[in-house]
Amino acid sequence: MLSLEAAIILPLILGIDLQIQPSQSDVSLALETSIANSGNLTGNHDAETNPDGTITIPGLWGGSGNQEIPLSFDSGTTIAGTSNPTGSMSVEPFEDQDLAIIHDLSLDLLSNSTIPVSLTVTLLYESFHTQNPTSIYPGGVPIELPLAEISLDACQIEQTQSVTGLWQQINDDTFSITAAVPVIVTMAATFEGQPLPLAPVPAALAVIGELQYTENGAQLQISLEIDEGEVVDLPGDEPLPAFPLSLPTIAPPGSFADVLLTLIPESTSFSLNFSGMILAEGDLETLPCDVTGDGIIDANDILGVLADWGFCPGCSADTNGDSIVDVNDVLNVLECWSE
Repeated sequence: MLSLEAAIILPLILGIDLQIQPSQSDVSLALETSIANSGNLTGNHDAETNPDGTITIPGLWGGSGNQEIPLSFDSGTTIAGTSNPTGSMSVEPFEDQDLAIIHDLSLDLLSNSTIPVSLTVTLLYESFHTQNPTSIYPGGVPIELPLAEISLDACQIEQTQSVTGLWQQINDDTFSITAAVPVIVTMAATFEGQPLPLAPVPAALAVIGELQYTENGAQLQISLEIDEGEVVDLPGDEPLPAFPLSLPTIAPPGSFADVLLTLIPESTSFSLNFSGMILAEGDLETLPCDVTGDGIIDANDILGVLADWGFCPGCSADTNGDSIVDVNDVLNVLECWSE
């Protein structure tokens, strides 16, 4: 049987494949996307086609005629929730250099669950009042309007390239690992049964944790974090086609003013925040034919085979697993030696 001391030596040569344990892992996810717009709103009143439509008038009192009301309009999607992820990753430590290579990191954040998504718009306007219905709208008070509920159905994180991180020994069987892992975050969402396009987001995943070698294998407990954000100015100043909007009345409440909204997109932004703790476990890999467990195939392994010659089920000298240590095991050691 592989000793703990031998297990500590092996990772100098071999990688460790780890599986995420969802029952002992917990992460939170928050994604916000928005588009900032300037523009105006106007009542849908028309003397000929809609004489009973809403009339918008600047200021809180007086005035006449259906006039434009300047405003800013931010639309966005907010995704927030927690889950127990599944996935895997590989670590290849180089203890003598205090380095470790992390590769093939893959996380399924939702793991067959879903997260509700709110699609909202926020209006900020100058003071105005309306007729049909009669209401006043004090300026400087943002109004947030929920437009729809969407379902986030999938969120996966995939490492895009291998990366070298810091690997330092804490005690005889425990090591710390720190790295920034380049990843792509891919999401899928649906609205009323129809898929919504969500562009993949490149990000840097911060990995900080400890890996411990035990008699039962390797155990890695790490914290993960992504914090990405960007604002992009949009070119042009052409307004979008006006579209109708039912605006809840402020004073008195309980009704809706029918207006036309005209927008000029100015910038778009997104922020992605992901954090949590995960536990990953993996079996320790043994070097083929390493009878002594010292990470090296040499004459000592031949001597180990000779020492256990004969019936020896489960012993390390039984390199072919037939419960008998014989010339076939010597040949196996010699073949590994040549590699």
